[in-house]
Amino acid sequence: MTPDKPESQDLLKAAQDVMKSVLIPALPEEHRLDALMVLSIMAGAQRDLADRGGLAERQALRLQKILPDGGTVRDLCAAIRKGDFDQGEAAQVLHAVLLEDVQDRLDLVNPKYLKAAG
Repeated sequence: MTPDKPESQDLLKAAQDVMKSVLIPALPEEHRLDALMVLSIMAGAQRDLADRGGLAERQALRLQKILPDGGTVRDLCAAIRKGDFDQGEAAQVLHAVLLEDVQDRLDLVNPKYLKAAG
């Protein structure tokens, strides 16, 4: 039986709504930017909770594309320093995978940036 309590995402959403509609308008102007920053952090936490660890899973799959025999991010860094991805298909695959990773991270932490960059 699951406990009868709201999900973390629902609690964050309720807190955001109160901040937007009640707290921020009542704050003196010099504190509003700080409150908006907190609101932005809460939105990021809400997206992170919604992702449920999916980013880490997607990153692991991308790492497998680049290092099919297995390896860590440190191994990838060492291979890059060694020149394993300097040219040819390996360089193209690395570029595509890193671009996908950056877009994935941005989508989680700052989705408005990606939309604006179009």
